[in-house]
Amino acid sequence: MRLGFYSFFLVIFISAGWSCTSDKKIDGNVVQEEIKDREIKKISEAEIINKVNEIGNSIATAAKNTLGQNLQKAIQQGGLEHAIDFCNLNAMPLVDSLSKVYGAEIKRVSLKARNPIDLPNAEERLVLEAYAYQWKDSIPLQTNVQPIDENKYLFTKAILVDNALCLSCHGTFDNGMLKETDDFIKIKYPEDHATGYQIGDLRGMWSIIIMKKNVIQTM
Repeated sequence: MRLGFYSFFLVIFISAGWSCTSDKKIDGNVVQEEIKDREIKKISEAEIINKVNEIGNSIATAAKNTLGQNLQKAIQQGGLEHAIDFCNLNAMPLVDSLSKVYGAEIKRVSLKARNPIDLPNAEERLVLEAYAYQWKDSIPLQTNVQPIDENKYLFTKAILVDNALCLSCHGTFDNGMLKETDDFIKIKYPEDHATGYQIGDLRGMWSIIIMKKNVIQTM
C-alpha cells in the first residue's frame, strides 16, 4: 500500500533530521502521530462519506434483522399482543445494545410515531420530510449522509412497509389489522399515530450517527 511506503520513508526522514539537529531521544509516539496525521489527510471527504454510507447500510440492515427476528419469535411465543408487549419493553434496549456494538447512535424515527420518543428532531425531520416528498412523487429513496460537525456524520435510510406482517400492527381494518389489536395498542401507546399504512408506504427512517474517527480507522 502506498501509505505504508510513504510512512516508511517519513520515519527515516524525521529520524535523520532529528539526529542531525539534536541529541535528544526521538519520541516514537510523536513520529507515529505525525504519520497518522499525514495519512488521514490523504483520505478525501468523498471517500469518507462513501465509507459512512457503507457502514450505515450495514448497521441499518443488522438492526432491522435483529428487531425482526426477535419480533417474529415473540409472535410465535404468544401472538400479536405478546409481540406488542415485547416492542414496548425491549425494542429500545435492543437498539441501544446495537449502538454499543457498532459505536454509533442508532434510532428509528417517524412522522407518525407509535412512541413519542421516536419522533424526529429538527434535523431528522428535514430529511424525513424530503423522503416523504420523494416517495409521493415515486422518486427512488436513496440513503443519505450529512456531516453534523467535524467529528461525526448522520446516515439516514428510509423504512418502508415491506411485508404483510407489518400491517398486523400498522395497517387498517381492511388490510389485516384486527380491532382487538388496535385496542391493545392504544392501551400500551395512548399517543399512537402509527396505523393506516399500506404495503409500500413510507413508515419512517433509520437515523444513525457515526463518528468520523471510527470510519477512518476502517479505511
